Amino acid sequence: MSFYTFALFCATTFVLAAAQDLELPVQTCKRESDDYSSCLRLAIQEAWPNFIPGIPKFDVPILDPFFTETERTVYETSDIRADITVTNVNTYGLAKAQFLAVRPQHSDNYFKLELDVDLPKVLIEGSYKADGALGTFQIGGEGSFNISMEDIKSTWILEGPVANDKWTLEHFHLNPEVGKMQIWFSDMFNGNEELNNAAMKFVNEYWPTLYRSMLPFLAKTWDERLTELCNRIFAKVSFAKTFP
Repeated sequence: MSFYTFALFCATTFVLAAAQDLELPVQTCKRESDDYSSCLRLAIQEAWPNFIPGIPKFDVPILDPFFTETERTVYETSDIRADITVTNVNTYGLAKAQFLAVRPQHSDNYFKLELDVDLPKVLIEGSYKADGALGTFQIGGEGSFNISMEDIKSTWILEGPVANDKWTLEHFHLNPEVGKMQIWFSDMFNGNEELNNAAMKFVNEYWPTLYRSMLPFLAKTWDERLTELCNRIFAKVSFAKTFP
């Protein structure tokens, strides 16, 4: 539940490369220039505030807060078995994203783009329904939740072939590192407040271990969903104009 949200804010980055096709004050970067990577980083960082209110023509929603109507995720690791559906979720903090480095790799018919991104703080809140087990605790309830995260560092890797002036992604790789996380949820055990508090204590004490065990499953889900989203967006723009 606490990690699906990375997928939400990471997806929005795809639209940045399309900025040159929009009538926005975005710097154009020439790949033959000596400072090509630095130019791309600066162009993305300066363009980011233009995307926070959303861009309807690219189906980009408001990014801060980012609203998710419903999202279902199934986790199964040695520590967690959970089927969780979240609804009416708002994610705050995406406007503060810092793009630290951009590494483009061009070839005749393939393009790979790596971005190092930091988010200082993210707050997520909404409603949930869950079934499964957390350690020795049986989960079965529904209620509200909120998650606060700090010092989020990640490298986003977008890659795929270029043909007919279109970039088609094959993969989007994402493995965020989170410096601090605090999780709260209500009524995870159908009214048993003692069990609910014990589960929250367990999650907040051992979240780094739980997160590491869940990350491979999350990365696979992000890859599938964000690759599909990216391809819908880049199908509308010229690769040559986006990365001249």
